[in-house]
Amino acid sequence: LPKTSNKSNGVSPLNCQKLGKAKLQFLHFQISQIVVHAPLVKVPTKRINFFTNRLFVFIKEDKKHMKIMRNFLGEGFHLSTSIIVSVGILFMSITSFFFLTKNKISRSKCLFHLYSKKHEYEDINNANGNGNESKSEIKGENKNENESKNIGKKKFLNGTIQKLKLCEIVKLTKTVKIFIFSYPYEYDNLGLGICKHIKFYGLNKKGKIEKRWNNKDDKERNLQKIFRSYTPIYIDEKNKHIHFIIRIYSPNNTYIDGGKMSIQLEKLHPNDNIDVVGPYGVLDYKGNNELTYLSKTYKIRKHLVMIAGGTGMTPFFRLINHLLLTEMPEKRDEPIYITFIYANRNEQEILLKPIFDEYDETFTNFKRVYSIDECLNSSERYLYDNIGFLNEELLKKYVMKYEKLNLDIKKKDTLILACGPPPMTSFVQSVIKEKLQMENFITL
Repeated sequence: LPKTSNKSNGVSPLNCQKLGKAKLQFLHFQISQIVVHAPLVKVPTKRINFFTNRLFVFIKEDKKHMKIMRNFLGEGFHLSTSIIVSVGILFMSITSFFFLTKNKISRSKCLFHLYSKKHEYEDINNANGNGNESKSEIKGENKNENESKNIGKKKFLNGTIQKLKLCEIVKLTKTVKIFIFSYPYEYDNLGLGICKHIKFYGLNKKGKIEKRWNNKDDKERNLQKIFRSYTPIYIDEKNKHIHFIIRIYSPNNTYIDGGKMSIQLEKLHPNDNIDVVGPYGVLDYKGNNELTYLSKTYKIRKHLVMIAGGTGMTPFFRLINHLLLTEMPEKRDEPIYITFIYANRNEQEILLKPIFDEYDETFTNFKRVYSIDECLNSSERYLYDNIGFLNEELLKKYVMKYEKLNLDIKKKDTLILACGPPPMTSFVQSVIKEKLQMENFITL
């Protein structure tokens, strides 16, 4: 029991000096019953009634201590009020957490619904833009005969530095976020063809160790600005919005500095601007099932196989959407069969999974294949086509024929595209070209 003041008018909870040993033990028992039988989770009214009943027993036993008990009862009410307030704050915090989490999930679902529908593409030839070749990459070219259609069209991406304004960031996974940017309404269109990408420019940060980044030689240390390339998954020409899926490489024990560009993007706030240049890209979709890679033209004849790792799916997403949902009268009786092989670390990292699942269920000419390094939920292993790294057996199974309909397709009628981490694309290339002896193969 707490110590009390020696003042004669002391109204502290218990004055141990004035209570006999027997009465002190009895009071201690009553208080212990209050503590044991009145947990915090009880309804406040019932808890207060319980306090009153217990104290009444003691007061009836010895009326001389009524004044002391009245003060104790008052402190009980104060304690009860404090508990009620604390529980209320905790309840509001938990409610707010679930509300915000639900809103984030709902926002992701809304975006997935938007992405899954037919995109309002710019004119293919208009979007390819006019660019000059560079040593490292080739900007979008336009060799279309109907170039006169583009006269008067003002394109945002014109090969010069422009500014995108951040509208919103939506969390997709622990390491991946959707960045939604806007460009000015004064432009008629973005000017970015399917499979094309944009260069984002940012300040060159110094590593924690001088002249090194992530404990390796920093080859960019003498540059004032750096760039990284990102491919949008959705372009909203009406609202002038561009949606990107970007992985954030945060600093950790292995990579002490993180990603030079992604950590800058993560710190952006709505209405912040970032410098961009485009269009860029060595792969260019020309329409009518034709792709150009560098100076060579490839025709998508019967089977298109796309092999992606992680965010390497972004160059393929708009192409998949276009081929599945855009009218192509000349190909109605002979559809293009699409096999999308998607590799990730685990099932939680499969980006836009609901959309690929929907496409697989809706279209007989689309087959999605999931390969994950490890399955976090052992009860769902059956949902994935491969547990472990990509292997020769898996590639042979889904590249040599359209497995969904068990259709054998000739090698010359199959085109394979690959984009992802260098170790993955190197392995895929060795299997496709050396083991399967297939020549129509492009690595991004």
